[in-house]
Amino acid sequence: MLAIELFRENPKLIKDSEKKRFKDPKVVDQVIEYDNRWRTVLKKVQELQHKRNIVSQEISDLKKKKKPAKSKILEMKKVSNEIANLNSKAVKLLKKRDEFRYRIGNILDKSVPVGRTDDKNKVIRKWGKISKKKVGHADLIKSLANIEKAADVAGARFYYLEGKGAVLNLALINYAFDYFVKKGFTPVWPPYVLKEKAMAGVAELADFKEQLYKLEGEDLYLIATAEQPLIVLHMNEVIGKVPKIYVGFSTNFRREAGAHGKDTKGIFRTHSFDKVEQIVICDPKDSWKWLEKMIKYAEELMKGLEIPYKVTTVASGEMNDNGAKKYDIEAWFPSQGKYRELISGTNCTDYQARKLNIKFGKVGGEKHYVHTLNCTGLATGRTISALIENHQQKDGSIKIPKKLQKYTGFKEIK
Repeated sequence: MLAIELFRENPKLIKDSEKKRFKDPKVVDQVIEYDNRWRTVLKKVQELQHKRNIVSQEISDLKKKKKPAKSKILEMKKVSNEIANLNSKAVKLLKKRDEFRYRIGNILDKSVPVGRTDDKNKVIRKWGKISKKKVGHADLIKSLANIEKAADVAGARFYYLEGKGAVLNLALINYAFDYFVKKGFTPVWPPYVLKEKAMAGVAELADFKEQLYKLEGEDLYLIATAEQPLIVLHMNEVIGKVPKIYVGFSTNFRREAGAHGKDTKGIFRTHSFDKVEQIVICDPKDSWKWLEKMIKYAEELMKGLEIPYKVTTVASGEMNDNGAKKYDIEAWFPSQGKYRELISGTNCTDYQARKLNIKFGKVGGEKHYVHTLNCTGLATGRTISALIENHQQKDGSIKIPKKLQKYTGFKEIK
């Protein structure tokens, strides 16, 4: 969330950013209103505490002089009761303030294009030679996955990968992990569930309704991305040395409540999927450099897979609340004649760090909030979909890119 000082000192900046997100800027006023009420109550508490201290001293003096202090004692009890009532009120006001504050998105970077939908995304660059082929990934995947049986035993948007399909999935994970480890990333295999307090700090309000699965009867949510457990790895910590750079693997779970009717065939959009994720926790002065690096790393993986793509800056209306700026890498899908999003990279600046209380600094020195960044390394389901479309041959076989062959052990899928 945003620093409360920003609401007090520059509410216009926040409102302008919210307007670019096509959100209601009046929520900013509600944060300010409850903040003012909370501060007023705190001031009154401080005044009463000061009064109680004075009365307590007066009682002590009277007792030393063996004079009656009953009226003063009654007065102190009234003051103490009033302080207790005001403290209770302050807690409620603070909770209400931060509920509204949680709904405010990060301050958008000036380079983010303004627009409601992804057709307003700004194309930064393209790579690879595009082609058009008739057979789509939903049909090609049938030789590698058993979607019908998965639907029967698990429901829609699940799948069994079988034979070379399973090997290909593992090959992509190993290919990405090897790459990032060589770049200096620390590999992590995180837990697949988080407690609500941790999830609320790293996820967004809309995610709880649209994306997240909650375990019945438990204070636990299934993760929707490895970003979530990797960022909260440093929750309530002061990190002595930054950056912390991690590459994590996880199976992810998403309800896809807002995607009804979209990509219902194949394995492009599913309720569970595997993904390799880049995470960087760094000094604020370095975060924009890291965003460019992370996107470059993801591009290098795409080039190694010989999948044509384009990089776009995501429009303001498509941005999530955590992000100040977001890039998408969209792969070319020949059967559809268009690019589809495979990779996203976001600079969250100190927005997540404030919710999770993650700082850095030396022992005994000044502490500052870190900046957090996340970027897909490789999401296997969508990558397999793009790979089999782009590498299908005239005889119906699928060629395996050279850089992936040492991980698959085979050069083609027939």
